[in-house]
Formats: sequence, structure tokens, C-alpha cells
Amino acid sequence: MDNDKAVYFDANHHDCLVGVFHCGMSPVKQEIMSGEYLSTTSSFFTYEGAARLKAGMVNLPPGMVKAIGAAPLDKVPDGVNVDWIVVVANPHNANQIACCRVAQEGILPYTAIGTSLCGELFSSPWHQKNIVVSFGDFGGRMNNRIKQDQLFVVIPIEFADYIPKLFVDMKIDVNANLAFTKPEGSPFWNKKSVKTEDYVNEAENPEIKSDDPVYTMDWDDEAKELANKAPEGMTEFIIENSESYAREKGIP
Repeated sequence: MDNDKAVYFDANHHDCLVGVFHCGMSPVKQEIMSGEYLSTTSSFFTYEGAARLKAGMVNLPPGMVKAIGAAPLDKVPDGVNVDWIVVVANPHNANQIACCRVAQEGILPYTAIGTSLCGELFSSPWHQKNIVVSFGDFGGRMNNRIKQDQLFVVIPIEFADYIPKLFVDMKIDVNANLAFTKPEGSPFWNKKSVKTEDYVNEAENPEIKSDDPVYTMDWDDEAKELANKAPEGMTEFIIENSESYAREKGIP
């Protein structure tokens, strides 16, 4: 994958007995099944802790899968069915990608922390039938050269079409949203001297709201240009917060 090419592994072509164990491809050593490969080689795993960890890991049924391949999406050979997509992203983007099913169905992603990455990549999506978010274990992160601010999101193919549904049209009217959530005494209602009923009216009737961003302070053209590059629906939020900060700091 580092070389932007297709790869695969099976019971005879691999470099990790733990991985083929979690994928149900091969008989496993007792030390792997019991977790002793962790507790006897480290100063921090107890026998009980490692045993409970490995006993709780989900595996693919033995013999169900003969081999697993991976490739960049544009390198998948014709005729090969894709079962799921793995995304490596920073937490901000991973959160949005992983929540694409939340937006459509209200179903939260399955999350995994501290368990073997191979199990979470290949076994958990099948068992959970859901999007999986995993930080990856130490070895999984190291061997995949994952940066400190990156994590994994696994999207089963049946949910892949939710991603463009979210990102192609990802807009929010911040003021209208806040109008539904702010209590009567909130400072929110004092902004721009707009009365509560005006905000509520805009929230309930978005067609009457002006699309032009409202500036109540002097902004130079370059600053306005930067603010207007924000995603649709966020510009007014950025303007209001910037102006509130400027007022607090006494910036004219």
C-alpha cells in the first residue's frame, strides 16, 4: 500500500500469525490465543489482562475467507468486488466520515481502542455490519506508518454511498440552528440587536433569510475574501465569532 499497489495475504503468504488468526485463515499458536505473546514479552501486560483482551477479540469464522486483498480504489482490478473501504485520516475528518451513517440512519459507528488492528480491519466490519473507527494497536500503527494524529475508519461498501451524500451537500445555518437551542437569557439573542422572534422567524422560514454575510465591523477586502471561502453556512458563524473576539479585546 505504501507503494500505491495492490497487495494480498492468505494462510501461506503473510507476515503475521496474529493477523491470519483473526481472519480465520490458519490454526493458531496457544500463546497467541491466550495472549501470552503479550504478557510474557512486555512489562505492562498482565497474564489476565492479555488473556481477557484476546478472548474478547472477534475473529472471522475459520475457513470462511481464503485470502484478503487491498488496493487503492483506482487500482482495484476489474471484476473484483470491494467489501469495505479503509480511510486513514486525522480525527476531524475521521469523525465526519465515520458519522455519514449517523446522518442517514442515526446509527453510531462501532469504535475500537487498544485491540489488534488486523481484527478491527478485517473481522469487526463483518461481525458488526457497521462502520468501524479504530485507533489501531501499537504494532498496527507502527507497521502501517501511521502518524500520531491519524486513525482508521472502515466503511463497509453498503454504506459507501452515504459519504458523498454528506460531503457534497454539507451545509448548516448556524444562526437558525442556535435559535432552536439557546435559552431566553442567552447572550446569543443580544447579537446585532436582533430580537428573539426575528431569529426564530428566520429559522422557521429560511427562505426569508438574506444570503449576504453581515459585517458589523470594518473588514478589509482580503479578510472578507478569506471569510467567504468558508463552507456555505459557516461564513456568518465565523464573522460573528471573529467580531465578538475583536470586541472583547478592544480591537476597533
